[in-house]
Amino acid sequence: MKKFVLRAACLVFVMYGSICSAKAQTKGLLWQITGKGIKQPTYLYGTIHLFDTSLYRIPQPVMAKLAQTKKVYFELDFGKLNPIELVQYAMVTDSTQYLNKLLDSASLHKLQEVAKTSPMMQMIGPAMYRLKPLFLTTLLLNNGKAVTIDMEMYNKAKTLHAQVGGLETVAEQMQALNAIPVTTQAKMMQDFLKTYTSADAMIKKLTELYVKQDTKMLLKEMNDDAPLDASFNEALLIKRNVVMINCMLPLFGKGSLMVAVGAGHLGSDEGLIALLRKKGYQLKSIPFVFTKAH
Repeated sequence: MKKFVLRAACLVFVMYGSICSAKAQTKGLLWQITGKGIKQPTYLYGTIHLFDTSLYRIPQPVMAKLAQTKKVYFELDFGKLNPIELVQYAMVTDSTQYLNKLLDSASLHKLQEVAKTSPMMQMIGPAMYRLKPLFLTTLLLNNGKAVTIDMEMYNKAKTLHAQVGGLETVAEQMQALNAIPVTTQAKMMQDFLKTYTSADAMIKKLTELYVKQDTKMLLKEMNDDAPLDASFNEALLIKRNVVMINCMLPLFGKGSLMVAVGAGHLGSDEGLIALLRKKGYQLKSIPFVFTKAH
């Protein structure tokens, strides 16, 4: 359950991104940050939280840059997660808003059919209707095979004895998720279910989009699959970007650093790249190519 809720907290952007309108060039996933007193290697990397390693290998150029740094910061500090706290945030407390009471009949039927193909959802059983829709949606994408690049980087940082931290607390991240009303989440799940075929197909699509390193296109494609309103974009990306920037700035200039967050936070006029440039930092894309697995 802990792993599931963590993914739910981190995965939202890849399922429900918004169309970016970046004026500055922001194509690329790996960026070097310089200026304003930064003397040692400082990097920003856009991760994805479901990655198909049967198609492509974990990007070794990124791991090589990580090995040059003494501090690695993620959205959350994965080593300080409280499973009980995470589960509490995932549950709907108002029985009138259980998902089987909010979905239309066609969507509910499809969800029930999909649940039959998922060992995890079968294990949860009828309790799945008590989970907030955004959390439940991640179950549909959990095929048990995809890796989370964030966790791969976290494990690498730990083996290198790098200092690991988080830009947000669990409470901050969950409050952002919970700013989306359950009824709105249910409508988003209905849209998602309309095009959903299988976890394998969705993860393959996400991976193929991700390796192109075009966050604008990635978010546009996800928005086409599950359109969302401006309030979601405001809560899940824009406001959180400000929180992340405020945490990042004091870290700069105090030793080598890698910041790794969901790629959806990088692009757009309100993304981390644009916000850092507005603060007077220079960001340069570091090109690399994903290697096919076979």
